[in-house]
Amino acid sequence: IKVLGDEECDLREHACQTLGMIGENAATNEVLIGLVNALRDEDSTVRQEACQALGMMGEKAATNEVLIALMNALRDEEATVRQEVCLTLG
Repeated sequence: IKVLGDEECDLREHACQTLGMIGENAATNEVLIGLVNALRDEDSTVRQEACQALGMMGEKAATNEVLIALMNALRDEEATVRQEVCLTLG
């Protein structure tokens, strides 16, 4: 989870991917907060991977805080992030 705040965007991206692969079992409050913060990352690929990870966690990730963060991400400057948010929200 600490890797989500690493200086290297590649590490942050891979952390999101790994958490997504773990799925619902990774959907702890601490992880969800980290991924919500990653939705505001400076790197668009990290933001996109955070969206995908949240989607892969299913209903366990459908907290009010996560849903609000995803709705805010619909206004992201990058179309790929907005597209991933739409896929995540279904």
